[in-house]
Amino acid sequence: MSAYIVIKKEKVECDEGITIEGAMLSAGKHPDAFLFLLDGRPLPMTTVLTKGMIIEALRVASGG
Repeated sequence: MSAYIVIKKEKVECDEGITIEGAMLSAGKHPDAFLFLLDGRPLPMTTVLTKGMIIEALRVASGG
């Protein structure tokens, strides 16, 4: 079983052993534009993905 990152309704399959940041870059996404949640709790993008993880990626907006 792989790990997954869910962006909106898109479920991106990711290899185990890479970071969330690496998985997002591989998918062509900018990781700095997202907040990552596992079971409703925030995770740093340096978190290493393990088998069965389903990470929710929420797009963030900031400005001044």
